[in-house]
Amino acid sequence: MIFLFALSTSIQAPESIEMALDFTKEQGATLRVLFVLDSSVPGAIFERLTDIGFIGEKPSQELEDAVTAEYKNQALQQLSEIEELAKTKSVNCEVTLEQGDFVECTLAAIAKYTVDILIISRAKQSALSRLLVGSAVDKLVRRSPCEIKLFEA
Repeated sequence: MIFLFALSTSIQAPESIEMALDFTKEQGATLRVLFVLDSSVPGAIFERLTDIGFIGEKPSQELEDAVTAEYKNQALQQLSEIEELAKTKSVNCEVTLEQGDFVECTLAAIAKYTVDILIISRAKQSALSRLLVGSAVDKLVRRSPCEIKLFEA
């Protein structure tokens, strides 16, 4: 069996990572961890910094490159930490880094690796906030062709 643990930000609750590894081990599966450098994240950061007046309307290319590089470095560091933790728990784990839309990259990985269960986590969010804003997790729940294990941190 192959499980896919999909991540898109470097802010993951350590307990959700532990739960994903423990669940995978209990089921005797292989865990593939996919970190998607979601193309919308840098734009959201710049929008927030513009809203609070920290930067002007159009960030410089250097700032954009620096944020993107830091995002990638944080992703690689998290993937490395998960790989090490998986080794200590004797979980067969493979990591992958992709760039693009989180939902589309995750759905493509499900098909590519013939995933049995998609593992995703999300921060607790009010029902009203989810209704008004929506979320990538909700899109995956609706569109995933495989079973989903959702951990709310």
